Amino acid sequence: MPKHQRLAMLVQLRKAAGVTLAQMAHACGLRGKRAYESVAAWERGEATPRPAIRDQFLLYLAHTLNLANQPATLRAVWEVLVEEWGWEPLQPPDWVLIEQGALAAPAVHERALPWRTVPEPGPLPAGSLLPFAPYPHFVGRADELLVLANLLRIQASPIARQPLSSPPTSVILTGPGGVGKTQLAIEFAYRFGRFFLGGVFWLSLANAEAAPGGVALCGTVMNLHPHFERLTLDDQVRLVTQAWAEDTVRLLIFDSCEDESLLYRWLPQRGGCRVLVTSRRHLWSQRAGLALLPLGLLSRAQSVELLRKHCPLGQSRDEELIAIAAELDDLPLALHVAGSYLSSGIDTVTPAQYLADLRQSLAGYEQSPPHPSLRGKGPRGRSLPAPTGHLNHFEQIVALSIDRLDRRDPVDGLAYRLLLAAAWFAPGEPIPLDLLRATLRSSTEQMRFQTAVQRMLDTGLLLPVDAGAAVVRLHRLVAAFLRRLADAREAQVAAETALLVHVRRLNDACDVPALLRLQGHLQVVTQTALLRADALAATLAFELSRHLAQIEQFDAALSYNQRSLELRQRLFGPDSLPSSANLHYHALLLDWMGDYPRAYRYHEQALAIRLRWLGPDHPDTATSFLYAGEGAQRMCDYPAAQRYYEQALAIRSRVFGPESPQAAELYNHLSFLFGVLGEFDAALPYAQRAVAIWDAQPQPNRSLQAMAINNLGYLHRVRAEYDLALEYLRRALAIRQEIYATSSYIGMTRNHIGRVYYYQGRYAQALIELEAALAMIEAAVGREHPYTANVLSNLGIVALDMGDTAQAQRQLAEALDIHRRMVGPEHWYVARDLNRLGLLRLSLGDNAAAYRCFRTAWRIRRRIFGELHPDTANTLSHIGMLYLTNGRMPQARLLATEALRCHQLRLGERHPYTARSLLRVGQVYAALGDQAAARDYVARAIAIYLAVLGPDHPYTRAARQAAG
Repeated sequence: MPKHQRLAMLVQLRKAAGVTLAQMAHACGLRGKRAYESVAAWERGEATPRPAIRDQFLLYLAHTLNLANQPATLRAVWEVLVEEWGWEPLQPPDWVLIEQGALAAPAVHERALPWRTVPEPGPLPAGSLLPFAPYPHFVGRADELLVLANLLRIQASPIARQPLSSPPTSVILTGPGGVGKTQLAIEFAYRFGRFFLGGVFWLSLANAEAAPGGVALCGTVMNLHPHFERLTLDDQVRLVTQAWAEDTVRLLIFDSCEDESLLYRWLPQRGGCRVLVTSRRHLWSQRAGLALLPLGLLSRAQSVELLRKHCPLGQSRDEELIAIAAELDDLPLALHVAGSYLSSGIDTVTPAQYLADLRQSLAGYEQSPPHPSLRGKGPRGRSLPAPTGHLNHFEQIVALSIDRLDRRDPVDGLAYRLLLAAAWFAPGEPIPLDLLRATLRSSTEQMRFQTAVQRMLDTGLLLPVDAGAAVVRLHRLVAAFLRRLADAREAQVAAETALLVHVRRLNDACDVPALLRLQGHLQVVTQTALLRADALAATLAFELSRHLAQIEQFDAALSYNQRSLELRQRLFGPDSLPSSANLHYHALLLDWMGDYPRAYRYHEQALAIRLRWLGPDHPDTATSFLYAGEGAQRMCDYPAAQRYYEQALAIRSRVFGPESPQAAELYNHLSFLFGVLGEFDAALPYAQRAVAIWDAQPQPNRSLQAMAINNLGYLHRVRAEYDLALEYLRRALAIRQEIYATSSYIGMTRNHIGRVYYYQGRYAQALIELEAALAMIEAAVGREHPYTANVLSNLGIVALDMGDTAQAQRQLAEALDIHRRMVGPEHWYVARDLNRLGLLRLSLGDNAAAYRCFRTAWRIRRRIFGELHPDTANTLSHIGMLYLTNGRMPQARLLATEALRCHQLRLGERHPYTARSLLRVGQVYAALGDQAAARDYVARAIAIYLAVLGPDHPYTRAARQAAG
């Protein structure tokens, strides 16, 4: 694409903002009467701006064209400039520049201050005081170093930007203990300190009483007085602070400052000093000239690089170092001591051994001491190096942070309890604040919750995940330490109970996305609770099983439900009421896995328990009736299914009301049952009522709502109301895609949509939907499953109508084999497969094989559904056509007319099945020589096909061809 076309967006954006070329030139720092011609040439692609104009042009885009509030657009524009003008891509300092809104006029010494690339470490200016050497294993943090350089560059010009009475800006590095704040400050000093000609000065503000002595120590290297060391401490401090107020540019590093008043006591109020502060404190009062830079954990790649610097290349493998970094949750201090431990034990400790020991110590952290490396000790008990002079005993670091909370204070005491509760969730995983809030006991605690959260953040132990997000995390090593505290057990129960309530509500609502965000917590909390083997553990395992089933991890769901069932049976008895929920859920899992016979038996066992303990009128018994109805329906015991559903509906209507969601669930089940039985007129009102109830709910159960909508679409399809069917099925699909992302539920709806396309004669679209459905369902439940076999069978009949008999043979035969194995030889699924295989055999001219298939299918259908069912009539019609082919005219007329009678009775005069029966009766009369009757029947069939399927449908064309 020519440059002028790609750069045209600059013109479009400028005109949209109402900016003239002259204004653009001025914003880009160009002066002169014809400056507008230069910028116009840039827009036309005829000239390229000098690299020196880059920052000013960035500010023009961000603020003159107002793209600062449209970062996506700004990035897109800049990508064009990178390609067309060769400019550097946007970097973190660029966004700081945009935030500041203007370029600073640098001081003379700053003209060489790098802020786009990180220089190599170098010597400090003469007269500096920094008690630490560069860390030889420093890795990463390039972005943070550049942001610091940019902030200090922009703020470091009091002459240009600030009156001398204004305080210089300070940058506070915040983060938990061990995250590397001090190390980053040291690294910044050695890489950028040479540009602060007045020197670099280190001051610890960990102790207020020791601070004056630290300030005075800075004066010993500043040449402030010929006899400085003889002066009183007050005079020394006065001279140093006076020097800090001068215009000379210095870098002051205030380390470990947790007290706002202490910082403001020593922060220069004027002058050229730039101040870099390190603190665990998360929140600081808003104050002019104060910038916060939160410091996070290392990336996994950086963690491995740090370990690699400690470990000889031939001794360690990447996978071992990655695993160690994961166990240590990428905390720089922990990685440093781990690397130092490995380095000091090079002859005796391998990374694999260290990893195994570390995992064992963390897994049993509550009962055993931590690994020696986390206590700052090497393999032989010697202290490991501490390059920043801080503690490298991790427990002591955490203890110091906890000691910042006064547990006698109501807010601090609450913060402490919340930290203990957070420790029992999945270590290192994001924790929603709502989940932490749920661990609280009283309304007073609820009122103090936000303040307590701020106190936890201030300790540096609790970490914010994203700015503004109501999610926090606890480092896994901190969690392991907190679990060892004596008062942690009460917090464990509070965390488990809160999570249980949270997850049960989400399970009931089928809120799969929310549950997936909590899955890690649920698994960890449940596994820990199961070690106690109590009732709470059993309930957690049950809810975990429910969640795993919703995401179709059926084997794992069965395992957890089995553990829950065994616990409850041991605690409460083999036929206890609590175990009935597990029995029902075991049945549901077996049902989802295609084992219908065993599922039905479990449902009946649970129903018997609830009838004995609760009686026939309890809401929980109603749920058991519903489940037993599902089991009976799966096994084709339709009278029992209807009886169970109606009993459940009677109870729920009485308890919750006939227009309640609880009743709607039963209306949907009854509608589906009647649909299977071919009683479509009876089924439709139930389905419509169920959907109407769900649609009227302000917050419906989306899963059950989608099921009802899907069922209504199915009913419209079997009633040959195809447009309505697609409308409801697509709506159900949208809901299921929103809930599940990918699952057999989505696959089943796409299967229904494919069936509609098939009946409409849109075979290519039908294949797309059915093949997608097959892939989803097979991925969820496997090949050996009735759901999978159903889609295979549907694909087979489409292939047959498209003339691909070989494909049809493979798919229909496989579907039949699966169904026979999974549901038995007498199921209606088997009858459907046999009926379709009969059609295949008929198309191939194998009448004997076709007759055997039809005869068996008709026997099963008549036994299950009765004589009047449309499916029974369909098979009867097929057998009639075989008789016609074989010249058995009386039998052919008898079966064809009986099939027509059944279809007219159940389906009416506007259904394709009725049209097909009319057409076949016409064919029989034509063979008998009654051409007038034949024409009449065929004409009626064509009229139905035209009205329902349209003139271009294959069935319509075939009927017209038959009519001659």
